[in-house]
Amino acid sequence: MDQKTISGTAYKVGDIESGSEVSELEFLKFTNPETNLKNLDQAIHNILLGIELVSVVGNACNEMEAILSELKQWVSPGLASDLEGSQKALLAVKISLKLRELDQAAETFKHKGQKLLDGSLSASVKTETHSYLVVGANSSPENRINLNTSLNIPLITSKTLGLGTLSPRSPQKGFKGLMVLENALAIIDRLRQRSAALKSHLQEIQKNLATAIENHRAANSAPGSYEQAREFLQAASNLIRNNKRE
Repeated sequence: MDQKTISGTAYKVGDIESGSEVSELEFLKFTNPETNLKNLDQAIHNILLGIELVSVVGNACNEMEAILSELKQWVSPGLASDLEGSQKALLAVKISLKLRELDQAAETFKHKGQKLLDGSLSASVKTETHSYLVVGANSSPENRINLNTSLNIPLITSKTLGLGTLSPRSPQKGFKGLMVLENALAIIDRLRQRSAALKSHLQEIQKNLATAIENHRAANSAPGSYEQAREFLQAASNLIRNNKRE
């Protein structure tokens, strides 16, 4: 399967590849100011799309966390040995319905029509299916952020989170269920942290590119502005380099 494009020719889905050095953003090599501006505007557009995507991921994390927290409330009573059979049966029904709600909710989180929690943005899928966010004036490797490796969103369902065995029927099952839920919450929390880190990184790149664009537009009246633009573009390059090293 070819690498996917979500919007335009520059937006693809995956994470920042590690281990490679970025000496200078490719758009610094452009000598035509008009070409620079057009491509930098496209890069800003791509970054905004990326910020939209990670915001949806953040919302998904909030929804999954809320559902898992409710499940904890219904599994915890199973630790008590004095629950009546009717109480256990009612809790089991509530748990089953909430698990179905989790699966249905996971299906709804999309960006530009692409599902985000279906495993397609996992780092474990084949490299050739990874998607990338282009944050420079062209789609060279130096200007791309691999969303699969930076977000690494696993397939999220009640089954993959290990929730299929949740039961309030006995203290033993209740204790095991709580451990499974804590692990699921930890998975969601780590995804939230990765999403927040990428969002912050994109916002920093956006800030540097926006300043570079302003300096490019002022270059005709102030020749020194082009050099200032190069400085801000280099700052954006440094951000990408530092992220890759991390």
